[in-house]
Order: sequence, then C-alpha cells, then structure tokens
Amino acid sequence: MRFSDHFNTDTLNEDDDWFDPILNSDTPLYIDPFLVFNDEDPFWADARQVVLDFFSLALQYVRMAEGRRTSPHWLKAQRMLTFPEPPEFALGMSMGHPEGAGAGPIYAQRMTEALGELAGNDVKEIQHIQTFSLFCEGLGVDRISDIFCNILKFKFVDYTQTVASRHKVPLTSVPVKHVSWSRETGRWESGRVDLPSSPAFNGGVLLAPKRFMKDIPLVTPDSFWNWADAQAGDELRGELNYELNINLTKAEKRTAGRDAARRHPYLALEYVTEVAEDEHESYDVDTDPDLLVGWAEAGEAAAASRPSLGQPTDDGDFRDWVEKLMLEFQEAVEQRDLWRAFWDDELVRPRKEKIVQAVAAAQFSAHCRAAGVEVSREVDMGRGPVDFKFTQGMWGKRALVEVKLMNSSKFFSGASKQLPQYLRTEQIEFGIYLCVGYTDADFGLERVKRVEDTLRALSIEKNITMKPIYVDARHTNKQSASTIK
Repeated sequence: MRFSDHFNTDTLNEDDDWFDPILNSDTPLYIDPFLVFNDEDPFWADARQVVLDFFSLALQYVRMAEGRRTSPHWLKAQRMLTFPEPPEFALGMSMGHPEGAGAGPIYAQRMTEALGELAGNDVKEIQHIQTFSLFCEGLGVDRISDIFCNILKFKFVDYTQTVASRHKVPLTSVPVKHVSWSRETGRWESGRVDLPSSPAFNGGVLLAPKRFMKDIPLVTPDSFWNWADAQAGDELRGELNYELNINLTKAEKRTAGRDAARRHPYLALEYVTEVAEDEHESYDVDTDPDLLVGWAEAGEAAAASRPSLGQPTDDGDFRDWVEKLMLEFQEAVEQRDLWRAFWDDELVRPRKEKIVQAVAAAQFSAHCRAAGVEVSREVDMGRGPVDFKFTQGMWGKRALVEVKLMNSSKFFSGASKQLPQYLRTEQIEFGIYLCVGYTDADFGLERVKRVEDTLRALSIEKNITMKPIYVDARHTNKQSASTIK
C-alpha cells in the first residue's frame, strides 16, 4: 500500500512534489546527494554544508588518532560512521522489507580506514559521500543513500511534517534512530518524533521530493577506472599496468579502481568533483520507464483479476497450491497481458530480473493473504537469499521458489546449485524453479532440457522435489487479451 492510499491524500496541489512510497516494501530507487546539493529550493540550501561538517568532524577525530586504531578518537570516528538502515524512507535497490541492514559496523570500519588513508595523504575535507564508494568495498548506492539520509534526517523530518500538515495526515510519536547529530561531539541522538505512523514496522514514514530519486549510480570504482584510463598520463598508465589490464571485466575494474583510488586519492577526489559538476537527472517517477515504481500495481492487478485459489490443507495440498500459484503467474503473463509489464513501451528492452521478481511478489502476496499462507521475500538461507519462501503453520508446510530469467548468466547455476542448497539448508523437500524467457533462444530445446535434466537428477540424488515451470514473456508471439474473441 502506498502512502497516499494509506493516509488518503489523493488531493494534491502544486506544492506536492513528494515521492509516494510503498510502505511495506522498498522501492528500487535511492536519494542522490548530487541532486539534493544542486537543488534550487532554499529549504535544501544547507544540505551540502551539513554533510561537509559531518565528515570534517569525523576526519578531525581520525587525525587526532594518529593512526592508532585503538585510540578513543579513532573509535569515536568509527561510531560516527555507523549508519543504521533508515526504514522510514522505504527505499532500497534490493527491494526488501524497509528494515534492512544499513551501513553497519563493518562499513564503519572501512570508512574510518578510508579516512585514515585520506588523512595520511593530507586530504583536508570530504565534500561528497560518494567518495567512499571508491575506497570501501561493498559501499554501493544503497548504503551511500542510507548514510546521506541519516546525516540529513532532521531535514526530511521537517519536510514530512510540512506535507502531513498540508494533508491533515495524523502524526504519532514514534521512535527514530539517528534523528540528529551533534556538531560539537559527533554524537548521534535517537528519540521520539512526530511522524505519520508506518504500517510495516514500529516507526514512522519519511517523505522526500521526487526530483531527488535516482536509479543508476554515477560514482563507482569501475567508472573511476575508465575515467582514469582516459585522463591519466603515460606515467600513471604505466603504474596502473594499463596494457595488462586493458581487457578487465567489470568486477576486475572495480578492484583496480579501488586500488588506484588508494594509491592516488587526489585523482579519485578530482574524479568525484568532476562527476558532481555534471548535469544530473533524476529518475522520471511519473512516466516510470523501467517500472521501478509501478511494479506493485501491476502484480496486484493480475491477482485481482482472478478468483481466490482457495486454502491448502495438508502438506500435499500445500505443494499443489504453491504450484498452482506459479501456474497462475504463468497464465497471467502468457494469456492476460502481464507480459507487457516486462517490456518497455516500445517493446524493445525487457525488464530486469528484480522487476520480474517484484511483480511476481505483488501477485503472490495478494493470493497468499487470501489463503492464509505466509510468503517471505529475499530470505537469507545461509548461502545468500532465496527469492520466495512459502509457509503455512509452524513447520510442516514449506516451499521455496527461485525466479530466474532464462538469459541470466546465473540461470544454470541457480538450477544446479542455488535452489538445491537452499532446500538442504532449510530442510525443505519441495522447490520450484520459475524460469522466465524473453526470446526464442531462451526456449531452445537444449537449454530447456539441460535445466530439466539437472533438476530431475538432483531430485533423485537429494530426495527432494524440484520442478521447473517456464513462463513465456516473449512479445513476438502474443495477441493482446483485449483482441482475443
């Protein structure tokens, strides 16, 4: 459910520039600091200075530590750089539950070490949070956004309260982590704040302008590597083993980019400054070209167009019910135009796997609510997350479903390794491999046979049941449901 539906704020005016989030699942967008810093609204004019002050203070503590990681100053900086997930925004590229991991102690340690390296190179200030993504492995746009939202949370509180007042949305005193920080001590303050109450967790909702939303990261180690390749002189190219690394993969470029940033921090800072000075465009929330916003409505509409699947009773019936749910998704895609949600408007570019999974999740959830079945998304099974876990009752009725695009580089490893491992870890005996294809090549006989043979052999070997179900999302063989007589 979106904020506007939950709080009945359908009547908007010219002052309503806020993004309307889904409250029980993250939307795969993030708040881009560049867009906030460049904004012309006076309300956000001090955002850059607030961020600059925060990292200047953290850098000061690191300098005072003089390289001693057990120093109280070093540990104080590390505490400053520990950022919990801000679930109030319901944003995140992984599209999980709003209460995610955030940039916790591991990343705080990496960021403190990065500040130590920068201080050792006499760097005076950190102007952009994105700089840390060049030095800290795993610190992608999700966590950069989390950090930014923590530092400026007090601004977003004011913004949300203004929107709530305009629409007479009731406010409740709710607990909020990192609601502010002290410029004197760097200490974080948590407490209770008057916000719209979230239906998804024990906390509130924070809103942000649509024009701050972004979908694609600009500052990454691999993009820095490419920039350095174009900008660096012959001496630097020699040092970076340019001739040896000319054919690096993207993952190898990420590693090389981080190494180059550490050896040449001023070059990394120059790169980030140059990116910051470029023109920046937000994601077009209103036209939503990549279905990053409207995925929930697409899946819910598919579920609403069909009757309930009933309620499973015993364990065998539960397995049949889960399989019936997957076939319902297959039928919606192949026969009822849901395939359109998986292509852009020009039918040129197919959607990414995470959007297919998200649309499926919305449809699954609607049927599960009616049937008294619990569905969990992106459940960590010890070897990484599985897409969907279905349960009914305390223990006996359980099934796993993995959704994969057939053109994915991980398609076969998912069938032969990922799903069987998940089933063994959870001691679950039933799983479905939902295979979604976009092209004729995806449904080639050899490709399909390889998956079926793999799952059949593993089912026998591991004494588990794994079924493939194929979903044809091709647009070249579809007739619109509205024209079928």
